[in-house]
Amino acid sequence: GEGAPEAVCNVPDLLEESKVWQWAGIGFGQQELYRLQKSLKTLAKDTGANWIRFFGVVKGTDKDYFVAEGDYAGEEGGEDGPERPPEFEAKGSGVNKYTYWVTSCSTGKWEILPDLEPKDIAASRSIKVLFSGNTKREIHTNPYFFGKEEIYLRAQIARISHSTTLAPKGYYKF
Repeated sequence: GEGAPEAVCNVPDLLEESKVWQWAGIGFGQQELYRLQKSLKTLAKDTGANWIRFFGVVKGTDKDYFVAEGDYAGEEGGEDGPERPPEFEAKGSGVNKYTYWVTSCSTGKWEILPDLEPKDIAASRSIKVLFSGNTKREIHTNPYFFGKEEIYLRAQIARISHSTTLAPKGYYKF
């Protein structure tokens, strides 16, 4: 045969990356990394994403989230309708450049997180809430947050990604 589908080939080897994490004092153990690697390959195959990588773990009070980031042109997550505000950044651009999936177990089913609107980022900046590990949980806080935990989680991932992105001097030409 021609070998594995192209999407499966575009999942970085977590066992090799784990050596760098161990230097920083971070580790999951060999079995957990192996299960996570297999789960990411299955996710890539099932979604047809161009590439997927392990983004990290977000701690929750009940369960933790394993987060995957990828380049995926399919339908967005969440239950939002097609009606979007004019300042909404379309899939593949701006804050919605990448797609994010989460699971609470390295062998569990991956859930796609919804694309964001500008109001989601603004709202996430004004509240402080612990994650529970349940994406469908209603968030009750002051000031009022209009979305579920999946929106808050996706907004925090976007904020983390934006705050930790580096570009070499001269990379962006104006």
